[in-house]
Amino acid sequence: MDYYDFRNRLNSQSSSSSPHPMASLYPKIGHPPPPRNNATASPSSGMGIRVTLKPEFRITPPPQMYPHIGEIPRSTFQFDFELERKILAEAEKENPNWSNLGLENLPRETAKPISRANSSASVDPVVGKYTATGLNRDAVSIAVAKYGDNPIKVREFVSGYMVLREMGFEANRVAEALFAHDNDKEAAAHFLTTSSS
Repeated sequence: MDYYDFRNRLNSQSSSSSPHPMASLYPKIGHPPPPRNNATASPSSGMGIRVTLKPEFRITPPPQMYPHIGEIPRSTFQFDFELERKILAEAEKENPNWSNLGLENLPRETAKPISRANSSASVDPVVGKYTATGLNRDAVSIAVAKYGDNPIKVREFVSGYMVLREMGFEANRVAEALFAHDNDKEAAAHFLTTSSS
């Protein structure tokens, strides 16, 4: 295969117009661009690139929107963040006074915060060991009642229990299904979906 060296051709053409052989290839800054030759190059001249696009790759203009659609109305809802801050601050108080906020729907009773001193006395130390690692207290309590202090069984049960509870199954049915299927999540899920409630 023969390679044609365009550098020699360009050098021979531009050597008379410029002291540097490659200077004619770049536009001069601050000078108007040289006039273009409007005559199209013939395909036989060997200069230029011809590109054709397949029809499936051509960009089509966007579809025209119907004028009767108009603007889509924007939401005018304004969320009251200040009211939410007041509600949260009031909820953290020992004795919240909801009448200060001027709300029509007042909560009837507030949940009393559970003190750590009272709850730690009634917690089983085995359950506490697993919950300290981040496992769900309810699931751990059920697993420890069934399997005792067996870390593998407890973790398997808690994992399956949490997944099946997130699917929306009742706690008692999830525990029964996992116990019946030796903590196999898939088998328990199949049992829960096919059995009648």
